[in-house]
Amino acid sequence: MSAETRQAWTHPLPSEWAVRPPTTRDVDGVVAMMNARTQAFYGENQSTPHDVEIWWTSPRFELENDVRLILDSRGSVAGLVSVDNPGPPYARVECSAVVHPKYAGLADAWDGLYAWGLGRARELVPLASPEIRVVAECTAVAQDGARRAALERAEFAPVRVANHMGIGLSSSVPPARWPSGVSVRTANVEEDLRAIASLLLEAWRDHWGFIARPFDQVLADWREGIEADGERFDPTLWFLAVEGDEVVGMSLCNSHIADDATRGYVQGLGVRPAWRKRGIALALLHHTFAEFQRRGYAGVELDMDSQNLTGALRVYERAGLRVLRQSVSYEKELRPGTDLATRELGA
Repeated sequence: MSAETRQAWTHPLPSEWAVRPPTTRDVDGVVAMMNARTQAFYGENQSTPHDVEIWWTSPRFELENDVRLILDSRGSVAGLVSVDNPGPPYARVECSAVVHPKYAGLADAWDGLYAWGLGRARELVPLASPEIRVVAECTAVAQDGARRAALERAEFAPVRVANHMGIGLSSSVPPARWPSGVSVRTANVEEDLRAIASLLLEAWRDHWGFIARPFDQVLADWREGIEADGERFDPTLWFLAVEGDEVVGMSLCNSHIADDATRGYVQGLGVRPAWRKRGIALALLHHTFAEFQRRGYAGVELDMDSQNLTGALRVYERAGLRVLRQSVSYEKELRPGTDLATRELGA
């Protein structure tokens, strides 16, 4: 059964508008639409053709089945909805819709995108074990009233707020102070990736909303991401805190934010629970900031849960990071059952 037959479009659109799956020829139009939104909210571009190509060629992504574009009467991209196959245990499916700012007030566009996306998300529910609760998830910038209203019409509920934080590097950075026996080095990806994946699963298991995934899948996803990033991946910005031969903390960084090479991004920061409260996270941040400053960067940014269960916000603020903006996470239950997500410490 074709994707069009399986999941039809259900909401009216203006005359001469069209809905269809994308092709590789749509990359530039999608980038232009997405950047129009980030320019409207942040005053900057956050998408590049390379980013979209990586997204659309990821192993579990099916371009024909997982994305729909809305095209206006001139054939320009007016909106997009995508559904990401999360892999096992299939407990949370990302369902994200975007509408060009000039059409943000067109409720039927938003509602049609979310209706289609939820229909596609429900097709993935049987992949989860029968006892598992399955939700659709989406995020919205806090000030994006049109998107948040559409999510509420689709009966998504707000569940969490995330902070996007940053620090300028114009002034001196405090030196990293490592506890006795702990030092820092850069990662050797081939030798360290298994230890990094293991640390990720252990360090983030007590973060709100964390859902455990099979180790081999986590490892494969990281390998695929590194390969897809190509020459942009810089392993000298992956910093590991080690005690002897054991990796006990990490600060995994990107050398760019979209196409802006003046700001670095901390993609993953974590410390194994047994090594927490010894100053390792703060030392990793100071080490990270100092290295970006040495390379001439203007600032460093990261994203984190505003109500992080481990108290990370206090560490980030001590390091000098400040909240630049916030986004809201929404969920819609697709099937009741046992909730696999961490909701409190020790869960």
